[in-house]
Amino acid sequence: MACTGITDYLIRESGRYLEGGIYNRVFGRSLWMNLTRRGAYPAGLSETLNVLTNERSAPYDADPTWNPVVVNDGAEGGSCLPPTSQLQIGSTSRSFQLYRRALEGPDFCAEELRTVFALTERLNLITKTLSDHVQIEWEMRDRNEYFRLCKTKVIVDGCPPSEDTDMLATWTAEASAAGATCPTSMVTQGILDRYYLKLVRDGATPVAFDMTGSPVLAFVAEPETLDSLIRDNTDIRQDFRWAEGRALLSSLGVKRTYRGFMHMADLYPNRYSCNAGTYTKIPTFSQAAATKGFKAEVNATWTTASYSESYIHSNSVFEQLVPSPIVTPAPGFTFDPVNYTGQIKVMNIPNRQCNPDGNILYHRMILAAASKPELPEHGVAFISLRCDPACNLITSCTT
Repeated sequence: MACTGITDYLIRESGRYLEGGIYNRVFGRSLWMNLTRRGAYPAGLSETLNVLTNERSAPYDADPTWNPVVVNDGAEGGSCLPPTSQLQIGSTSRSFQLYRRALEGPDFCAEELRTVFALTERLNLITKTLSDHVQIEWEMRDRNEYFRLCKTKVIVDGCPPSEDTDMLATWTAEASAAGATCPTSMVTQGILDRYYLKLVRDGATPVAFDMTGSPVLAFVAEPETLDSLIRDNTDIRQDFRWAEGRALLSSLGVKRTYRGFMHMADLYPNRYSCNAGTYTKIPTFSQAAATKGFKAEVNATWTTASYSESYIHSNSVFEQLVPSPIVTPAPGFTFDPVNYTGQIKVMNIPNRQCNPDGNILYHRMILAAASKPELPEHGVAFISLRCDPACNLITSCTT
């Protein structure tokens, strides 16, 4: 006997989003915003400003001549007027100016928000996404300005490595000036030792990152490079095993000190491809389609790049100056304040054709800063080979 079919007369909801099922993706944080010194950009001056560095003076002879003190009978001034050597002094002038970057978010129409699921939570997360983007912009700016302004740039292609001290703006220009091509080695402790002594002898001690009997400088590099400095050298690995037992168990990126350097991890250093001395910087992030709109991902080409940048960092290389807003420079002149740190400002601009009811808004962020060079001689940038950690696969069971 056949049973009676049951007809579904009810309207069923489909595709509902689960309550509490909204998640927010973020990228790891870089340390550059903590490393960079910041100050206020001066107002009322020219578009281009200059700073002056008073240079040093020292004896240029291997064995400076000291004259005996004798009585010179009849000589002008006698022994009270010794022969003199004329000292030469000098100064170096460097210029800088303001740069800025304007960012805007998408338009939002109030009428389209009536049926949005978990509206307040979604909008708050969108604001946080924009804020995270601004922070990454600052991190990239700080990193790029440090590279540009540090005086010594080193291509790790041998011992001694190729270097140039003309403060050129790209690795391609550096390679051309130094007669070098592409790196052939990772940064090693031996390379760092050479530049540690160079910097300390060049006067970097007063601005060392730390002092523990001797100057401690900051070495900023990707975690893979910091790890290889320890793991790829048996002697250094033994130093850590016996002197600081927990160091080998620390996670990547944890600060540690070794041979005058504080190791500091930069999760997103500049990475490059290189062909016969021509360097191409690879974007750290790439854009992909999401279910709605677009999403940022770590660029696969950046992940597998062959060369990366690292730095001996000193906050005396430059200071980042952020301008203050101009609000009321004189009676009758009143402007809306602009926060040049990239603070998110909600913009709702009425317009007869495009926004007659004032119910369309967007977000706007303005970033502006000048990099004031101070002592570029205290900074070093390296470009070197990079290697991912070895997988060390185990393909059979131990008995």
